Amino acid sequence: MSSFRSTVVGCSFLLGAVVGIWILACDPLLRITPNYHWYVVLVFCVVDALLGMQVLLTSAVGVWDKLAVRAAAVWSLLVLAAVVGDVLFKLQLPSDYPTITAWQAFQYLFLGLNGNPLPLAVPTLVTLHGIAALTGLVPRGGAWLHFDYWPTRRLIVAMILIAVIVMGTGPAYLLLTSSGALPGGIHSQANTIEIEAPPIERSPLPYTLPNRTVFVTLVAVADPMLPYNFNDTHSGHLVIYVPANWTIHLVFQNREGFPHSAVLLAADAPSPTMIEPSPNIIAEIPHNAVNGAFLLNGESGSATVGNLPAGRYWIACAFNYPVPHAEEGMWVVVIVTSQVATPYFIVLPD
Repeated sequence: MSSFRSTVVGCSFLLGAVVGIWILACDPLLRITPNYHWYVVLVFCVVDALLGMQVLLTSAVGVWDKLAVRAAAVWSLLVLAAVVGDVLFKLQLPSDYPTITAWQAFQYLFLGLNGNPLPLAVPTLVTLHGIAALTGLVPRGGAWLHFDYWPTRRLIVAMILIAVIVMGTGPAYLLLTSSGALPGGIHSQANTIEIEAPPIERSPLPYTLPNRTVFVTLVAVADPMLPYNFNDTHSGHLVIYVPANWTIHLVFQNREGFPHSAVLLAADAPSPTMIEPSPNIIAEIPHNAVNGAFLLNGESGSATVGNLPAGRYWIACAFNYPVPHAEEGMWVVVIVTSQVATPYFIVLPD
């Protein structure tokens, strides 16, 4: 017969593994902005699943029950410490992003703001691991190794409070900002050019609202079937929408066998061909890319463009050997418009 503590801890861990899988499968930022977090979430999923099954199994057979629960609870404390460290040290974005404050990091992870596509994911993980840590580590009668089958009233109240406080943080903040009790809200910028967004599923991009900066990471993916690509898309199928007069911080990573570059330029035709020096050029990665500079496999670079006016732009590869890469489809579309309040991207079907 399994104990209450073992059941709570084991189920919390299994649910935590499910939430981690949900993040890996559904968070577009882990794909368009790859960093170490993908591997961290994967490790959390594996460990949570293993410990959850171990706790439930040992409880069912009555072997090493206390040891399994205590070990799982200690792991929960480590997970909670990792989340707190993520907020305090602003680790959830790539290292070459501009500095963000701890408050902005907290907004992203716990309040679902600044482009977080899964606002409930981190609060759910914190709630589950907080309950697991409390259930597994707090004894009943003051004896550290005492293990009971039934919870005390205080333990049940504490578990409920953890769930209410953590899960209610985001809705409470949004309610206070919408009512005017706290400053907040997003205001679109007026501009003469108005471009309607197509009715296709949107995926948010990370951004900081105080300085109106959107972070865009493009990767030349090693795809033998599509050698000239940005984020495994081609020929403008990746479309990025940015509010007018915002700043774009662009990061380009070359993971492909060919030399590549990324050039932001004003669009003046249905599609780009050979990229050459012209007044349309706005930013280049690397510097002097339109004159032949490039990044090799494993190299990366960045560029920042401020107050980009409304209009239609391309980000294209300017390398022209053995063929013009832009003409072969290595370009994405950037739509800057006052019709959007927060930045996002869409991928058009082939």
